Amino acid sequence: MEPHEQSTETALPTPVSEPSVTESEAEPQQSAEAAGEEPKPVDPLLEKKRIEEQLEALKRRESELRRALATASHPELADAIRLIEGRAYALSRVETKMAEGLSKSEERRKQTVEKKRAGLQEKRDELNAQVAVLDAELATLGVERTEAFERERRAAMESLLAALGAHGAELPAAGLEAGQLVPDIARWMPEIQELAEELSGVTRGPKSAN
Repeated sequence: MEPHEQSTETALPTPVSEPSVTESEAEPQQSAEAAGEEPKPVDPLLEKKRIEEQLEALKRRESELRRALATASHPELADAIRLIEGRAYALSRVETKMAEGLSKSEERRKQTVEKKRAGLQEKRDELNAQVAVLDAELATLGVERTEAFERERRAAMESLLAALGAHGAELPAAGLEAGQLVPDIARWMPEIQELAEELSGVTRGPKSAN
């Protein structure tokens, strides 16, 4: 190559080596041994997390080197590679923000709203319990009174049936009808006949009062 000619190749970035486990931990371990102390046991979960982080860092570094190699091999695609890298980075950042969930202010607001809702829910349960008690009272209100009236009505109808039975023959002989004397008797007559059958145990009713 002539001195006045410039190389079109793009210099690759020098890889930065990640600190190894032995290098990062050697000094604390040597200090502990020098002091006559036993090295502290490593937490397996922390160790796993540290190794995963190093692995992710190596993956990112590998991607950087691949892009650098592609740019060096194809300088005409350098702008396109950088554009694609930038767009991919923007998308990755958005996904990272989405994965973070609520912000600190939103989290505080969530706790406040949940606390208020819990208080209102407790009051709502108390009100529902009170409403259920009132509904039960409304459902039974007047039942005993109605049942008492039903018993009283039956007794009165039995008394009327007895009176009609005792004087059922006298009225027709005089040319009178109980239904004409007391109009309500005609309305009650079907029930009176059913009651008579129930009390007598026969299928035919009392003699007609008409």
